[in-house]
Amino acid sequence: MFGLLGGCVRRLFTLLLVIGAVVLAWYQRDRILAVWRSFTADRAGVQVPSPELADSAQAKLASLSRHGERVALSQAEVQSLVQFRVASYLPKYIVAPEVTLDRDRIRVQARVPTAEFPRMEELADVIGFLPDTTLVGITGKLIPLTGPRVGLAVDEVTAARVPLPRGLIPTVLRRLGRRDEPGLPPDAVALPLPAGASTAYIRGDSVIFLPLQDRGR
Repeated sequence: MFGLLGGCVRRLFTLLLVIGAVVLAWYQRDRILAVWRSFTADRAGVQVPSPELADSAQAKLASLSRHGERVALSQAEVQSLVQFRVASYLPKYIVAPEVTLDRDRIRVQARVPTAEFPRMEELADVIGFLPDTTLVGITGKLIPLTGPRVGLAVDEVTAARVPLPRGLIPTVLRRLGRRDEPGLPPDAVALPLPAGASTAYIRGDSVIFLPLQDRGR
């Protein structure tokens, strides 16, 4: 009798534990998923954008002027800077900015309301077919410039993953505020470099910053 009763109590206690674990997992599902993604990412050796990674990237860039060392930022570190440091300074209508580094190319994309597109007669027909909010992407390559600047030579501009005619790129860049600079091609824009950097280039899935002492080597 007591053995039978004890077995029932154990089964009931186990059932309550299982129900409790399920309820806890349900209410903590977001935290559990985040921990699991972090764990699987670490197992795979993949970095995940985070505020901590943005802090680490900033510390690396600060070493350019302090120690004169070359700095390499991974795609995850660049995305962390964009997501947790730069995004708050962008216009509110630019949503979900994302950076991809591949070989010697960089791609920047974000969701943008079609109403914010530059008004160009050449784009009127294209814009008419786009949804209210569109995924816009720019792909290009970093090129050296004089002074504390680097150029982004634009190879492709896409809207809703459809490339715009290449001949329109200089006009689009001008409408977006591009300014002429010595040595800057018409299909490129100038970007400021971090303090202490002489130039930058992309290799694989990283962007490399050279300190001022490395200029001309």
